[in-house]
Amino acid sequence: GCGSSHVSQTDLFNLKLSKEIHAYAKTIDKKKRMARRNSLQAMCLAFPRVRKGFEKLRQGYLSLEDKKANGIEFEILKKAEIFVGMEEQLLLSYINESDVDENKVIDFREYVLTLTFIFFLHPEMREKYDQRLVAAFNIVTNAWCTFDSTGHGWISRKKAMAIINGESTKTTHGTIFTEERFNEMDWDRNGEVSFKEFFLAFLEWSGVEQQQEVDD
Repeated sequence: GCGSSHVSQTDLFNLKLSKEIHAYAKTIDKKKRMARRNSLQAMCLAFPRVRKGFEKLRQGYLSLEDKKANGIEFEILKKAEIFVGMEEQLLLSYINESDVDENKVIDFREYVLTLTFIFFLHPEMREKYDQRLVAAFNIVTNAWCTFDSTGHGWISRKKAMAIINGESTKTTHGTIFTEERFNEMDWDRNGEVSFKEFFLAFLEWSGVEQQQEVDD
């Protein structure tokens, strides 16, 4: 989080990213935005669409994955077709930021995270994204802006609990967002959640699996 006096590169990146997400939120059709805003129930009902949207990235991931490594090595990922035209050092900085477990291998959720950074930070790249994927990003955008309504760049425990408690009195769907859920997001236990922490938890809640599910 941003509680310390020393601001890390990761904190600066999170602030820039969150600012761009809020800017993108203003471009989403107003009717769609108002229908989703401040409703945890709407978020929960949208989880299947989020999963379907991000599953559109699975094929691209599998074409690059090293099965033995359980992921994609940086050198392979940076040459992927979807990144054509991007400056290499900038792309590597996004890949590094996505490597949550710092093992120098990108698993599926980390791959989705890399593409999420690019979607929000590089509008010129958005035309490469499938419309179902864009719809998933719109849902994530509305969810983030509901919790980070002031554009602070982090979700505080106090703000999250106020939203959760307010919604849970109105609908049973609100119970998916509990204090326990907040703790799942807050890896460093500093009482604040960055977009990266929020997004990875959102993927999990939506049922986006690390490994591809085998259909019967």
